[in-house]
Amino acid sequence: MFEKRSDLTKFLTVAETGKILAAADRLGITQPALSRVIAKLEDQFGGRLFERVPTGVRLTELGSVAADLARDVLREIEIAEVRIQDTVSGRTGCLRVTADPTWMYAVLPDTVGRFHEAYPGIEIELRTANASEGIRRLTHAESDIHCGGVDVQDPLPPFLACRGFLKVSSGIVAHKDHPLHHGPVALPDLANYPWIDYDGPVPGVSDRLNDRPSVTGVMDEFYRRTSKRVRTIVRTRATGLFMLGRGPYLSWLPLQFLASIREPELRPLPVELGRYSYRTGIVWRRAAEGLSPFRHLREILKQVASERACPVTGAT
Repeated sequence: MFEKRSDLTKFLTVAETGKILAAADRLGITQPALSRVIAKLEDQFGGRLFERVPTGVRLTELGSVAADLARDVLREIEIAEVRIQDTVSGRTGCLRVTADPTWMYAVLPDTVGRFHEAYPGIEIELRTANASEGIRRLTHAESDIHCGGVDVQDPLPPFLACRGFLKVSSGIVAHKDHPLHHGPVALPDLANYPWIDYDGPVPGVSDRLNDRPSVTGVMDEFYRRTSKRVRTIVRTRATGLFMLGRGPYLSWLPLQFLASIREPELRPLPVELGRYSYRTGIVWRRAAEGLSPFRHLREILKQVASERACPVTGAT
């Protein structure tokens, strides 16, 4: 409903100052002219954006929603302008990637290497993140693409796109030298070791993705079957796989990527608990689709992930 970029700036200036006269002075226009812009926006939105208070004006509920959207639109415009200028001028640009730990270890190293062969001047910023954190960063324009761990059936905002191209199955894993690999495994045995949860919910993030399988879900199922609780759960991100290789930890990971993770060397436990098959892939901001480097990166991610997804061995 915002027809002009200047309307967004004027609207947000009133919201920030809380006074139409002060906002008009800051913008260098007359108060009547600014009032007409606000009135036009209220007519377009079909409701009041501000209400009068003794100190000036404040946002209504509708106005608060419109202000959040206006800030998002301005941020998208600024990002687009910077990237267009970088492309035209040949300056170094940056693509921001989040990925769950298995993708970060198994897929991203080769992906980045291949990408830089074609675009040596483009910087890649990598950050380990679970699905909830990855979607949050995409939603707030803090990243361009998230890799792995996303249930592609979940509804996404219209400014995000998703491609699920890889079928994987997850299960309980441990380092190859873990004691549970050296004999029969009974379900209650799983409670005798600490667990690593790299995919837990992020504070302040919508739980829209939390109903998909996770370590927490495996723990709930474990309790239903055994009436036992795991005593120690370590919630971590990038260090999770490192810890798996240096202690008697258990975790829940996509099994197809284990063979591509050379260090630590992980193997699935021969238990049915936690086995779940699903399609995974990548989620990205549609605003980035116009950039050739981004499209190239997206296709390399798909190619490398498909190459690294090995058949599962040691499964029950």
